[in-house]
Amino acid sequence: MSQEQIRRYSRQARRRRRGRRLLLLALLPLALLMLAERNVRPLVLSIAEARSSAMCSQVLSGAVAEALGDGVGYDELMNVRVDERGQVALLSANTVRMNLLADRAGEAALRRLESMSSETIRVPLGALTGLSLLAGRGPGIPVSIVPVGSVRTDFATEFEACGINQTRHKVYLQVTADIRIVIPTGAKTTQVAADMLIAESIIVGAVPESFVGYDLTEPELSLVH
Repeated sequence: MSQEQIRRYSRQARRRRRGRRLLLLALLPLALLMLAERNVRPLVLSIAEARSSAMCSQVLSGAVAEALGDGVGYDELMNVRVDERGQVALLSANTVRMNLLADRAGEAALRRLESMSSETIRVPLGALTGLSLLAGRGPGIPVSIVPVGSVRTDFATEFEACGINQTRHKVYLQVTADIRIVIPTGAKTTQVAADMLIAESIIVGAVPESFVGYDLTEPELSLVH
């Protein structure tokens, strides 16, 4: 092999080594970015879920307030029957009135959530550090909120002792929605709910032996009976 061929081979070998180094230098940031994205994405989704759930809960509560309008009286939702001694003997739900209220709340919640989905909220990058001083700093990561399916409404009731021979009866309206949280590198579906006290009354005397219109939980059944 001549001297010229040796020099040519050496130059080619140096160029190949230089090319491999440049390729490694180019791939290293990409590998680091992929590793960081894999580790950071769950944290971003977790923070986005917490903020989105808080915002959506406010939206659902606002929808219930909108459906209630100027307020709903206890007598509009519950029919109270007393016995010959003047004590409450039977409570029954006004299902027609309650269904209308639930429908209005569900429609208002869906409309507000769909309006909210047209906007994009942002999670500051500083929130990923976990430090309160940096929570609101840094560029924002865009987060979209998309309603998934229909909004569900339900009623819940609670009996609470509030004094000697007195029981407070509370009626809650529950609104639940499934939302999809979307960030540039992933998405997550979660459930958001809001409970609002819509009516209450004090029952003086023994708790009525009959209650119609709800599927009561075990603690509530023990109070009723």
